[in-house]
Amino acid sequence: RVTLLFALAALAGADYGGGEPTYEDYDAESTYMPPGSQAPPGEGVATLDHITFPKLQGGKMPLFVRFDKDYPFGDEDTAFMALGEKTASTDVLVATVPVSEYDEKAKARMLLESFGLHMQHAPHFLFFPAGSKEGVTYTGDKTKTDAYLQFLLKQGVTVVLPGCLSQFDKHSNAFMKATKAAKAETLKKAEGEAQNLKGDDAVAAKIYIQIMKKIQDKGSDYVETEVKRVTKLRDDKSVQEEKKAHFSRRLNILASFSAP
Repeated sequence: RVTLLFALAALAGADYGGGEPTYEDYDAESTYMPPGSQAPPGEGVATLDHITFPKLQGGKMPLFVRFDKDYPFGDEDTAFMALGEKTASTDVLVATVPVSEYDEKAKARMLLESFGLHMQHAPHFLFFPAGSKEGVTYTGDKTKTDAYLQFLLKQGVTVVLPGCLSQFDKHSNAFMKATKAAKAETLKKAEGEAQNLKGDDAVAAKIYIQIMKKIQDKGSDYVETEVKRVTKLRDDKSVQEEKKAHFSRRLNILASFSAP
């Protein structure tokens, strides 16, 4: 009888008292989450609610927030959660607000609806510049971290996208704001600096310079036209991964020419 009791207790739980199993009862690769628990967000991504969100909205730092279901998953979630680490050196706060899919009276859901947004179309993404309570809606690709970063760059967040060069981002920004004569000077300066670069940096610098020359010939509308062309090439399923990486880098560099 004693042996049987111990066997039943072992099945009920490691503490022999039954009840819900704890994290320690599962190995590191287990996907089990005890009821009431929540998967931790990506590093650098804050979890907000109807109380903490208003305290940060319109504050001293820009805020990029996602409104999504309680337990998001998949490519969209992975891409967004990577933003925390990617924006570590910037002043933007990346956050997520979990919203109930079933409780229509949940306060986080009421918060979402206050922006004219609805749960059935989630996830929703809003960017709030520092000092502003007016959100800018993100409507780009939700499965690519670079797409979020390109959006943030266009909103004035100082972020160096993958494959880009900080100094040449400054050149591209100055180039777009310059007069025709000043554009030539900026291009000349960029070409001089490019001569001192090697390897991957030299390849990136060459792309910046090529785009500057194209803008000189075709005007600033070239950037938008080229983004559409390169995006189509990158998203072509027949294109090899190596080429896709090249197109992704070109898109990131093109984004630096659209930054305010």
